[in-house]
Amino acid sequence: MTLQPFQAGPTPQFLVGVGNVNATDYWVVTPAGSWPLADVNVTSHDQTATTTHTPAWAIVMVIVFIWFFLLSLLFLLAKETRVSGYIAVHIQAGEQSFTEQIPVYSAVQRADTLNRVAYLQMLIGQARYNRSQNPGASSPN
Repeated sequence: MTLQPFQAGPTPQFLVGVGNVNATDYWVVTPAGSWPLADVNVTSHDQTATTTHTPAWAIVMVIVFIWFFLLSLLFLLAKETRVSGYIAVHIQAGEQSFTEQIPVYSAVQRADTLNRVAYLQMLIGQARYNRSQNPGASSPN
């Protein structure tokens, strides 16, 4: 007798993932549980802050070249933008809910996370529309 790996069926294809929240064609899967896609509400709260600083290299360049050129003060015009904080994604299905806080370190990561949430909300809208067109049909397991 040989040991065979356990196979519970096909692995679901996730259409979108936001942190630990994933969505298939019919389900939203979180660490707190799985719910039908048409039965959830998803909201996001952007808790990021964008700050602008003079970079350290610009200050060093001013100190080094101030004795040679007065134009070295133009280095102080250089600015660096920093994004920090998190985006809270809240999933609610009836009485149950789950909140995922996704840390954000750049403007690109912030935009990507918000686009993923928007795509998840679009999938939910499509699932609700499909359910309203076929009220007797149930989602496959």
